[in-house]
Amino acid sequence: MRIMQTIIVAALAALLCAAAALSQEKGKGAITNNKFEPKTVTIKAGSEVTWENKEGAHTVTADDGSWTSSTLTAGQTYSHKFDKPGKYPYYCTFHGGKGGQNMAGVVNVTR
Repeated sequence: MRIMQTIIVAALAALLCAAAALSQEKGKGAITNNKFEPKTVTIKAGSEVTWENKEGAHTVTADDGSWTSSTLTAGQTYSHKFDKPGKYPYYCTFHGGKGGQNMAGVVNVTR
């Protein structure tokens, strides 16, 4: 009976660890007061970041133009998947600029 309990506890622990690892596969960002929070989001390659606009009208646009959201109003979200490791700077076309000017941020993608 004790062996069965140990096996069940070990299986539950493995499931909890797997669930925790999966929950880290998505990055989250908020858009508030003309800024991205957090300014830098770190995720693993193959993961997705979702930005939620809390107020105003904003975009989430890659510095290199490879991806962009439509204009987001309060309550709307935009998600983008990052497949390769690297640094991906982005900005709001209304309130920021390329190169980290004003309303801007970075997605840091690791292996």
